[in-house]
Amino acid sequence: MKLSTVLSTVAILFASKTLAMSWEEADKKARKWCEDLTNEEKIAIVTGRENMTGVCVGSIDPIERKGFKGLCLQDGPAGVRFANGTATSWQAAINTAATFDRTLLYKVGEAQGNEFYQRGINVALAPAMNIQRAPAAGRIWESYGEDPFLAGQCGIEVIKGMQSKGVIATAKHYIGNDQENNRGASSSNIPEQALWEVYMEPFYRAVNDASVDSIMAAYNAVNGTYSVQNKRLLTDYLKDKLEFQGFVMSDWWAIYDVEKSFGAGMDMNMPGGKYWGPNFIGDSFWGEHIQECIDKDIFPQERLDDAVLRIIRSLYKAEQMDDYPDVNLYVDTNTKENIALNRKVGADSNVLLKNDDAILPIKKNNKIKKIAVIGKDSMPTKFCSDLGCADGTLPLGWGSGTTDFKYIVDPLSAISKRAKKEDIEVVSYGKDDAKGGAEAAKDADLAIVFVQADSGEEYVTVEGNKGDRQSLDLWHDGNELIDAVASANKNTIVVIHAPGPVNVPFLDKVKGIVFAGMPGQESGNAITDVLFGDVNPSGHLPYTWAPREDYPTDVKYDAALQGGGEEKTQYDYNEGLFVGYRWFDKKGIEPTFAFGYGLSYTTFEYSDLKVEMKEDGLHVSVTVTNTGSVAGAAVPMIFLSFPDVVKDYPSRLFKGFDKMMLEAGESKTTKIFIDNHDLSYFDVESMKFVKPEEGEYTVYAGSNARDLPLKVNVSANAGETGEAGEDNNESDAEEDIGDLPENDDVKEVDEDSNDEEAETEAAEEEASNKDDKNNANVKKPVRKCIVKKKN
Repeated sequence: MKLSTVLSTVAILFASKTLAMSWEEADKKARKWCEDLTNEEKIAIVTGRENMTGVCVGSIDPIERKGFKGLCLQDGPAGVRFANGTATSWQAAINTAATFDRTLLYKVGEAQGNEFYQRGINVALAPAMNIQRAPAAGRIWESYGEDPFLAGQCGIEVIKGMQSKGVIATAKHYIGNDQENNRGASSSNIPEQALWEVYMEPFYRAVNDASVDSIMAAYNAVNGTYSVQNKRLLTDYLKDKLEFQGFVMSDWWAIYDVEKSFGAGMDMNMPGGKYWGPNFIGDSFWGEHIQECIDKDIFPQERLDDAVLRIIRSLYKAEQMDDYPDVNLYVDTNTKENIALNRKVGADSNVLLKNDDAILPIKKNNKIKKIAVIGKDSMPTKFCSDLGCADGTLPLGWGSGTTDFKYIVDPLSAISKRAKKEDIEVVSYGKDDAKGGAEAAKDADLAIVFVQADSGEEYVTVEGNKGDRQSLDLWHDGNELIDAVASANKNTIVVIHAPGPVNVPFLDKVKGIVFAGMPGQESGNAITDVLFGDVNPSGHLPYTWAPREDYPTDVKYDAALQGGGEEKTQYDYNEGLFVGYRWFDKKGIEPTFAFGYGLSYTTFEYSDLKVEMKEDGLHVSVTVTNTGSVAGAAVPMIFLSFPDVVKDYPSRLFKGFDKMMLEAGESKTTKIFIDNHDLSYFDVESMKFVKPEEGEYTVYAGSNARDLPLKVNVSANAGETGEAGEDNNESDAEEDIGDLPENDDVKEVDEDSNDEEAETEAAEEEASNKDDKNNANVKKPVRKCIVKKKN
């Protein structure tokens, strides 16, 4: 059977909405529209009204005399919340990140944007762009992993896709909301360089590369000052230095005053009331109190004018001020195209962690005649409010980032249907009892154990877990179940549904492990596609997987504190820049699975790494060859070591990637561009990003953070070609944060393209590569980059 990681091209057949309006043009229109607004009308535009008791989770009142219909704001990252099953229940953002596929990321954003648009929702409360610094943190599944570059690149594509449909995207949660415990009464104490290079970096890309229309400020404080009151973060950094032109809203009920929050640069109070509940509709910390503060000269009239202008300017840029659909949350958009896209992303995000003896894919001609499917996680899901339970297969975590599911395809149903085509018998045991699981497995040719762990948002407690996970162990005695089944059947495969890393004491006892994450409504079909080889797994971990004690930091479990108060849980970001794989490199710790790790049913070789430093940045090319017998998708990854003049810095940083579909025996060369911003570090003395032009960068290429067989040095001086052993001239340059680069262009190989134009470009690229080879002083040897299996 021919394997492929791609289905036929997913056709997303929406009405296209071309968005060409610039911030400058939108600003002119907004200023004219705002000219005759009264202060009372302006205050209504910045203050939420229904306090989450209406149709939308957030709303702004209409102004009839202006023909302004008001605003509807709605969660969230995994699809439209509270749509009663009429919207697609997508995979978690962490799954989308695991595809390392910009094309899919854009398509997901585009499809989600269309679902919000069709319902008349003005503002989609997504994407989440926080950093996974502690694996037990509750909402890690809503964001894109541990690396700021990857998080930024994922955010760019999703935001662009969403906003292409006329919807305002919201980059959240600005900033440092990286754990749930006491999120509304905690301080993330982040050193200045790490603040810019790690935690602000995804928002930097959202503003400058994706032109995001809105940003949500977080619940927590940063360095002692609540985000919603933090003038340094909101005005000095975001609006002045990054030149953000959109508006900043609060997270829900994160505001506890008017003077500090509105004065610091907050533009919209959501959902408006002081606290949760209908009793606080119209009772806001803002509202008429804004006018009182203006009258008392606490802040000027211009602060109100600016907040309103930012909101209206964003609406004009999104082309929402005319002919936007009326609000109707129950338009059916769970289309065939969306179902196919969710299934594809779910399949492509499966990470194959172990595959001893090529136990996968399942094939009858491999003497597999009977499969045992074991574990409650293989069974249909029990639905509950905001998915605040873990009963049956796990499609998403819990909280505001989840959706109302119309259905979930459970693994047992999907496997049974697929096995029937191969005339393979399926037996099942849908409980987590070790004895029963072993009994079901003992006579099967292959046993597949489905296990889970869950996490979510702080306001819901599930099985003793108040958002953040209490431990990294599998839930429901999953380890004991796996141990019993593996003892009864030597051909045992484990499938894990979880938000992130779990403890794997069974690693050496089983032949196969697939990490499925949180795949959404098509969960069962997505894993079945991979298990039977209809899709060759190509997912890669967007974080480092290791025992809990090996990470540089952790969540806390302090007693609950009053939100917005002076007493706060203190989260000290003492690891600084050394988040995730950077910490493991610094300390020489071998992780269980490295950042970027992911096996395939085929093998790949990497060769011909070439680099050239130009005025606009670093140009990298690398060739990938499929050395196996089936088609598969490779993800070449580029890491950089900075010149020695940059002190106390990570030994390597992830700075580029591509995804390439390769037939068996096929080779392709990809070109990856690393712009000057990603070649820079943040200098805390000058408060600028500085690009060193003294010394050499070392460029690494390979398949993950611990498998980088190719290495080339290149002078930091523009105009130099990178070849091992060269000596290059040295100089120094600065990049002012107020004068930011436009784009991070990456030339990608379109894995779905077979048209003549693509073939012509490929031919031209091959010719160019031949010229490069002829001009090279040193011919690079072919290096194997086969991901090693963990024994």
